[in-house]
Amino acid sequence: MKRLRAGLSALALSGLSLVAGCGGAPSAEPSTAPAPAARATPSAEEDVLLPGAEQIHVKTPDGVSIAVQKWGNPQGQEILFVHGLSQSHLSWAAQIKSPLAERFRIVTYDLRGHGASGKPTEAVYYKEGRRWGDELEAVIDGAGLKRPVVVGWSLGGLVMTNYLRAYGDQGLAGVVFVAAVTRFDPALLGSVPPLASEDLSTRLGAMRQFLRDCFVVPPPPAQFETMLAYNAMVPIELHAVVGQMGHEGADEALRALSIPALVIQGEQDRLVKSAMATRTASLVRGARLSMYEGIGHAPFYEARERFNTELAGFVSEANRARGN
Repeated sequence: MKRLRAGLSALALSGLSLVAGCGGAPSAEPSTAPAPAARATPSAEEDVLLPGAEQIHVKTPDGVSIAVQKWGNPQGQEILFVHGLSQSHLSWAAQIKSPLAERFRIVTYDLRGHGASGKPTEAVYYKEGRRWGDELEAVIDGAGLKRPVVVGWSLGGLVMTNYLRAYGDQGLAGVVFVAAVTRFDPALLGSVPPLASEDLSTRLGAMRQFLRDCFVVPPPPAQFETMLAYNAMVPIELHAVVGQMGHEGADEALRALSIPALVIQGEQDRLVKSAMATRTASLVRGARLSMYEGIGHAPFYEARERFNTELAGFVSEANRARGN
């Protein structure tokens, strides 16, 4: 999941969410030691499997069914993850299967048009920013979250700002922007392949390239295949208009934040430029900017140990600041 391009007009802004993995991983060299090689294949396959989750569906104010998953410690401090364009809740596997789940209550969901959530074909469901913000509120309410830290990756950044514009930050403990798009500006975004092409071969090739652009080091084949599969579930109608998503007032919402904020950015992100993260951090009072050297669009995947450790510390600090 890395390089998020998010800026185009139709921006398939898919890149925004970009959380999908990137590029096809090179084939492994033949091994002369059969036993280790035999163990390597199963472990790679197992890495795409997740433990069972408590699954619910919530309805948004505009009637879209959203798939929500609950993981981890039911008594733990709450973390709500928002994936990027063309991705799904499976993007957060490296967090769901980590020690974070022993300590925290982890909640994920599939954005409208993604994964197991509803996929309306009318453009209005994707172009109006308020709908995405209302969707996030519906998830918080439907999952029974009290005061979560919300982590938004790529397109998830705009979902968060649309939520903050409508609902403020009173119901949150903190926010984390991960390679997040908070403004549609070509100067702050990379280029995204033609995800909305009407030619199927061109569109599928664009999906593969988009995933490759998410990472500096490609994921193993089994993981890349899973990522490509859920990228291919996103309707073309979404890719055609998501880059037009309303985000008026985003800067004002960021300036108004009164809760702890962390901005994480891979320095080699090809989809969302480092200048985006720098700009976001400059708008939020007291925000901390954490740059990941040698990492692309998906820091939570490529630098999972550092990311998980940093996130755990931030969640604890944010809850202490809120008196939780």
